Amino acid sequence: MEALKKFAAYIQNLDTKQSQKFILITLSAVTICVCGLTYFIQEKKDELITKITQLNKLAEKAARIIVDNKKMTEKEFHLKDILDKNKDFTIKGFFEQFTRDLGITAESGWETRSETINEKFDEVTLPAVFKGQTSESLVKFLETLDKNEMVYLKELSIKKEAQGKITFDVVLATKQYKPLLE
Repeated sequence: MEALKKFAAYIQNLDTKQSQKFILITLSAVTICVCGLTYFIQEKKDELITKITQLNKLAEKAARIIVDNKKMTEKEFHLKDILDKNKDFTIKGFFEQFTRDLGITAESGWETRSETINEKFDEVTLPAVFKGQTSESLVKFLETLDKNEMVYLKELSIKKEAQGKITFDVVLATKQYKPLLE
């Protein structure tokens, strides 16, 4: 408190020129401090805005990943349910019945192949070639196949032949559930 009284007495004893000089120096110092503080706050604000923007982008990405994961989990449970209901299903047996029902015959040499997709499922594929077919038979083939939940069309190649006929090569596929080994 004593120091404050001495400082107040010193200021009161200043003449006009010295008072103006003191006020100018004080205002300059306050202005420099305010400008420095404003600059510092502005820099921190810009830095924080950049970080918040990055965090928002990461949050949106995480939300999309969560939604995608939920969809994949639902599809996985649906697929497991379908596979559990059709334990005796084989793509070869399906294909034989499917072509017989449609009244079309595939070229010989269609053998199944199995490929690991992930730790829970294998994909079983069956390539087949149908020669001398009409576009209507292909449409019927695709429409009928689309109604089946167990088998899907993985690849399709169509070649034009003479007399309005076509050859189509297909690769049919299905998933096979791998039971967890303990």
